[in-house]
Amino acid sequence: MVNAEKKIAEVRKNFTAFKKHLPFIDPRHSGKFAVLRKGEIIEYFDSMPDAAKYADVLYEDGLYSFQEVTARVVDLGIFSHLGTDASV
Repeated sequence: MVNAEKKIAEVRKNFTAFKKHLPFIDPRHSGKFAVLRKGEIIEYFDSMPDAAKYADVLYEDGLYSFQEVTARVVDLGIFSHLGTDASV
């Protein structure tokens, strides 16, 4: 299980980084979901479930987040803050 404080710190770091990256993201990724880890965009997916499956397999420690690529930054709330481990 992921330590809640570590997860929150990871999500905050990722969200801040995503806001900085957003103006430079290829427009072809618009509407997709980015998997973020350690302040970096790792990969883009057509749906959040696809992004979650990928991240769950790749990052067993659960330290990652998701963000939808849109013209303006939208906080996905609990979805950007949690992987599939809803206990955090």
